[in-house]
Amino acid sequence: AGVVYLSVFHPDILAFLSTKKENADEKVRVKTLSLGVTVPDKFYELARKNEEMYLFSPYSVEKEYGKPFNYIDITAMYDELVANPNITKTKINARELETEISKLQQESGYPYIVNVDTANRHNPIDGKIVMSNLCSEILQVQTPSELNDAQEFVKLGTDISCNLGSTNILNMMTSPDFGRSIKAMTRALTFVTDSSSIEAVPSIKNGNQQAHTFGLGAMGLHSYLAKNHIEYGSPESVEFTNIYFMLMNYWTLVESNNIARERQETFVGFEKSKYADGSYFDKYVTGQYVPKSDRIKELFDGHFIPQAKDWEELRELVKKDGLYHQNRLAVAPNGSISYINDCSASIHPITQRIEERQEKKIGKIYYPANGLSTDTIPFYTSAYDMDMRKVIDVYAAATEHVDQGLSLTLFLRSELPKEIYEWKTENKQTTRDLSILRNYAFNKGIKSIYYIRTYTDDGEEVGSNQCESCVI
Repeated sequence: AGVVYLSVFHPDILAFLSTKKENADEKVRVKTLSLGVTVPDKFYELARKNEEMYLFSPYSVEKEYGKPFNYIDITAMYDELVANPNITKTKINARELETEISKLQQESGYPYIVNVDTANRHNPIDGKIVMSNLCSEILQVQTPSELNDAQEFVKLGTDISCNLGSTNILNMMTSPDFGRSIKAMTRALTFVTDSSSIEAVPSIKNGNQQAHTFGLGAMGLHSYLAKNHIEYGSPESVEFTNIYFMLMNYWTLVESNNIARERQETFVGFEKSKYADGSYFDKYVTGQYVPKSDRIKELFDGHFIPQAKDWEELRELVKKDGLYHQNRLAVAPNGSISYINDCSASIHPITQRIEERQEKKIGKIYYPANGLSTDTIPFYTSAYDMDMRKVIDVYAAATEHVDQGLSLTLFLRSELPKEIYEWKTENKQTTRDLSILRNYAFNKGIKSIYYIRTYTDDGEEVGSNQCESCVI
């Protein structure tokens, strides 16, 4: 089991998508693999204009330009590829393909979407991001390996070792020293990446040894917001998320720089990164990332908030001594560990106020949301009863500071309440709803979308989740 990513401009894209259709022939059905699609900006443009789009043969592209199809900038070279008679191509309607993607997401939740140009625009590392992982939060530069006919490495490339961890927002916000806590986590994950050595896959071992990457994320956002009587998706929740992830970014940079200075070692390729020339810090030295509303100032009272001069100092230290880690932040879906931590999963909203889980040896276990009480119930709205644009807004605020990706799941009912989405004229979920939300996410700067989860209501009840608060 794993995930396969294919470009939306690949000639096999329709056949690829059909492997997950409910009525697919058994000969083409793929049961254990997940599907992902890499989507350049050009596709959104062609779909918006309702134009025809060309699909290009990877073989002829590589033969003509001397590099793999994935490493070609489709958005920049689209017109040239169309005009080049040496490139084999076929033509389909862009909006029809977008509808096919929405249909499949309704049926199966697949494919995952990686907005590959967005990911690369925000990528501070030299090289190109061409794919993601099984949960769509790992977005790192890789280099391909070359093998001979004996399956021996002629050129050893670099692949990705997922060294992941998560902060618990509820605990972090009560920490007497936020920075010290993040620095300790950075050290812990550094130990993991230093100790990891996957001999069975030499390219992963090689990539890990060169990049020293990890992905520190967060969980418990909805729990924290509900506890503090803040509605998920409100301006205050977006501002809180922005400042929280800014602090995570700042302190992981500080500690990565400290480790590089101690060891006199940086990740391979640091000198070609936006960290080395200081351009990565341009947006931070303006001093715009500070709490602005009274409520958020109150929540971060007592926590150190870096000002423009602090970012300036950090920029100079990084330019001088470098960073030990190529990548530092990523937000995984982290379902299971959030139960152990008694908080909401990742940074998305809860799906149920009291969740019923089937544990193998124990049987059914009921998990109430953290701190669920008469006081917090109004702030624990289920994701299925929420405008998904609110979720996208929260994720966009975090994306601003995360150097990799965030595992963003969209939750929709099969019968969508008309009052949630102003464009709805009927309750039934349609492919148009998904297309609108994907385009909204793209325009908000979202790098990737994980599953689309659809909740089917029990037709005999008026909302099967109406009594979640008293299930037990």
